[in-house]
Amino acid sequence: MSTRVVTPRPASARQSPVLGVLALLLVLFTQAACAGGAPRRDLLTGPSHRPLKSQGLSAALPPHELPASGSGGAAGERPIPAAVGASHEEVRERARRVEEGRAEALVLAAQREGRDPEAARDAEADRALARMVGQCSGVEEVGAELAFTFWVEGGALTLVGYQEERGGGRAGRPVEAEGLARVLRLVLAEYMGRRTGEVVLRLRREEARWAVDYDASRPSARPAEARTLPVRTSGTPVGTFLAFQEAAGRWSRAVLVSAGGAARVELEVRLEDGRLAGWELREVRRTREGLGGSPRPLSPEVAGHLVQVLLPFSEGLGPRTVHVVLRAEHRQGETQARGRVESARVERPPQPPGPSWYRSMHEATLLRWREGVVEGSAWLAQRGVEELALWWVGGIIARGLGFFATEGLEWVTRALGREPEVAAGWLRTALERLTKEEKTTFEQLWAKVALEGEQALSRSERKALRGLFVRLEETIQQPLDDTLKKTLRADARTYYAELYPQFAKILKNSAEDLPIHPTFRRSRS
Repeated sequence: MSTRVVTPRPASARQSPVLGVLALLLVLFTQAACAGGAPRRDLLTGPSHRPLKSQGLSAALPPHELPASGSGGAAGERPIPAAVGASHEEVRERARRVEEGRAEALVLAAQREGRDPEAARDAEADRALARMVGQCSGVEEVGAELAFTFWVEGGALTLVGYQEERGGGRAGRPVEAEGLARVLRLVLAEYMGRRTGEVVLRLRREEARWAVDYDASRPSARPAEARTLPVRTSGTPVGTFLAFQEAAGRWSRAVLVSAGGAARVELEVRLEDGRLAGWELREVRRTREGLGGSPRPLSPEVAGHLVQVLLPFSEGLGPRTVHVVLRAEHRQGETQARGRVESARVERPPQPPGPSWYRSMHEATLLRWREGVVEGSAWLAQRGVEELALWWVGGIIARGLGFFATEGLEWVTRALGREPEVAAGWLRTALERLTKEEKTTFEQLWAKVALEGEQALSRSERKALRGLFVRLEETIQQPLDDTLKKTLRADARTYYAELYPQFAKILKNSAEDLPIHPTFRRSRS
């Protein structure tokens, strides 16, 4: 297969040393795969294990692969180290900062475009308040305590844990919801809304009111699902509510409690972003023997309470599992068993190897989707190919390459398995090889995976997405046309100026003296 390698063609043998240095540096950031060609095996997987760079694509090459001094500067000049003395690690760090800067710009745009931050904070607090008041409405026993554990950041309230302890005492007098709402609004807006960290709100049922205790002293690491952008919506999307309601109904019908007995029920609920990905009934264990007779089903109120507890957990980010423990009992003379959620907590899978900025980008895009200001994928597409490539690659890494393991792929999976900023740059230029229609289809299908989940793809869509990766595999091994060469050369210059701003002016003013001449070299895979 052919692999494109770019070498400099000096305008004259007596050009200035500075121009010679710049010519060498342009080589470093445009040679290995700058044209979107198939990456050389040794650059991707060889012992040196040094990543491709520039526009995310070309290489911070190992010393033995640098061109001879005469090929980039005046004859007789001393060899110049890569990136004018910069180590390969320094070049990699520069590229990483460039890519992170793009991600940060996208997140900032999501925060500012058409959004009132204070209105979003207020909506976030109102939503949490309404849900807590709703859960308190069904608790009458004096001494009962409900604990809500949030991660608070940037005004966003991400629920990470819930605990309920029953008082076991007599029923108290009715409590006015308005009074509890006033206290909670003060706590959420004034005490919690401006801080960052874990906060526990404990609500204790008294005779005729709820006492609210606020604790922000417990140190805790930032959870992976924590949001940083408050969402300006007033409730739960209808589709999400119906999905939880249906699942809770099916689960509750599968549980039976012995007449006069009690049971402890464990349930695992799998979430990805705001979607219900699955659920599993782990255990139903008797904690009190009954008096005999037919086992009793759970009351429909149990399923309703479960939905009420779980819905706030759906506002987190990424894949996670909510472990739920429920206590159920049957009382003599009643036809159905009662039940309440005792605890619910997030259990997180091992942190994926994806880039730290991917979750921020994903949250920014998901924010638009959740708020309905602009459809998430459409808004992201307006940002340009740089952000799209970062978002795609971040999602691919976060999900693992298994989904894209398709027969016939070699270079695509190797390139996407590299460092995020390397893979993003590679994908940018590789996508230039596709037709406009193919790129549009790729964008739509991957947006559906990232925003609605892999399970949202139909069989034909799944086949089409994998087919596009096969198409990339084929196109990157084909020669470039002159138009694409010019485009990629311009991109390489722009990217180099981002990496080394101190050379941007002379690179722009001396473009005619620093041409980039493409050549092709055969490389066995």
